[in-house]
Amino acid sequence: MLEPILFGSKILFLILLYLFIFMIVRRLSRDLSDGAEPIGMSGKAAEPLAPPRPSPAASSGRVAPLPAPPVGAPSPAAPPVTPVTSPAPRQDRERTPEAPQPVAETGSSTREFDYLVNKLSPRLVVQHSKVVDDGTVFEVKGGATIGRSPRSQIVLPDDFVSSTHARIFARKQFLFLEDLGSTNGTFIDGRRIEGEHQIKPGQEIVIGDTIFRFEE
Repeated sequence: MLEPILFGSKILFLILLYLFIFMIVRRLSRDLSDGAEPIGMSGKAAEPLAPPRPSPAASSGRVAPLPAPPVGAPSPAAPPVTPVTSPAPRQDRERTPEAPQPVAETGSSTREFDYLVNKLSPRLVVQHSKVVDDGTVFEVKGGATIGRSPRSQIVLPDDFVSSTHARIFARKQFLFLEDLGSTNGTFIDGRRIEGEHQIKPGQEIVIGDTIFRFEE
């Protein structure tokens, strides 16, 4: 009867011992993880040093006045004031590239071309006609209208010529001949044209019974 009681007491003692060790180990591990302060020789944690208490003047944000100098003492000389000069503006080393300026056409070839164009005298010379004398010259430098109507600049009183048959006009440095929807058509070097065509020196233009030669 006594032996079971002793055996149970031993087991209970071991359990209590293990619980005590477990609690100590857990306490140490918790202190280490929380950064607890080291325990002193007396078993209590060392108390941290109290921070110095700020003075009333510092806590209020005001500066305590300096003690007044004794009567008759010379006042301290003020320190020399150094003039502050603002730094000169720093120039950027990298400059934005300037846009290229258009180059004027001043070449000799351009001047020569303009000179030749201004010196040209485009004209229509009648080679053969039943209504106009052969050899008649019509200046067409600024353009001209050709037709049977008296309002035309080159009048051809021909039944095969429409009232407003064709026109010559300038575009840049070139002359063009345009048929204005005539009934019998306009021909350049034997070919009937439709719309506008550039004319060149030496070409023959046929309108009705009149044959012109374009010259410059």
